[in-house]
Amino acid sequence: MFLIDDIALRALGISIPSIDMFWTIEQIYKFAYKEMYNPEKIKSQIKENRLLYEFGETTRDEYERTNSELMYKLRLALKASEMDLGQKTDLLG
Repeated sequence: MFLIDDIALRALGISIPSIDMFWTIEQIYKFAYKEMYNPEKIKSQIKENRLLYEFGETTRDEYERTNSELMYKLRLALKASEMDLGQKTDLLG
């Protein structure tokens, strides 16, 4: 029901952000994108992982596994920021 209303309102050039489903989904997507692909946040997780290993709270195997996962996420985040995947063209508006 809301999807049809949103499409009809967009076709008429009317957009009400508080009830606009596409706008809401886009805002959720942008927030999730910023959380997932934030290089600074991932770098701080790498530092935290290193400190946990240095203080003996994690084993070497766990440290290496976590570090490799975080480095992979960091590479993805840097590629995503280079490609600027957060920018999209509004096809309906």
